Amino acid sequence: MTRKNGLLSLVSLAVTGAVVGLLVVGCGIRPTAVIHGQGAPQGAVASMVLYLIDHGTLRAVTRPLPPTPTVTPDGTNKIIPFVGPEEQALNALVQGPNATESAGGLTSEIPSTAFASIGQANGNIVDVFVKTPDGASLTGNAVDQIACTVITAHAVNGYSDSGPKFQVVVFDSGSRQRTPRGCPLNTP
Repeated sequence: MTRKNGLLSLVSLAVTGAVVGLLVVGCGIRPTAVIHGQGAPQGAVASMVLYLIDHGTLRAVTRPLPPTPTVTPDGTNKIIPFVGPEEQALNALVQGPNATESAGGLTSEIPSTAFASIGQANGNIVDVFVKTPDGASLTGNAVDQIACTVITAHAVNGYSDSGPKFQVVVFDSGSRQRTPRGCPLNTP
């Protein structure tokens, strides 16, 4: 009797396997080859966003971060002062569009000979100081370029939008008093 039960168990197992196999084949899922994707991003942020002028309007442009030298030309180590992402982006913005950006019609209304620096943050407001070579005031587009670039770099630096909106006050050589402003591209 055990031989008969064992044979029945084996037959029922084979029938069950065949039924499951038919169900899997009949469900419409076809076997495919393995599809390999790209690896996950690793490391720190490697780019910055600048705002240049494209036919009179602001346009975001992504650039790689400049390399940070750690060795002097004579091969010795040197102490590198910390330059935050806001300051790096502001310095790149003042230098103006690179050759590729210029060839694409992008411009800047910030004089490339200007000097700009970021002051201490006061809550959600940061002061940006710009000295123009001729002592002239910056245009509205130039102020917007600075505000958007600094605000975007600030956001990339890990600050969230959950609190009060981050704003920038631009002081320039023309001593024109300005109110704090956000990036006009980020307004709802």
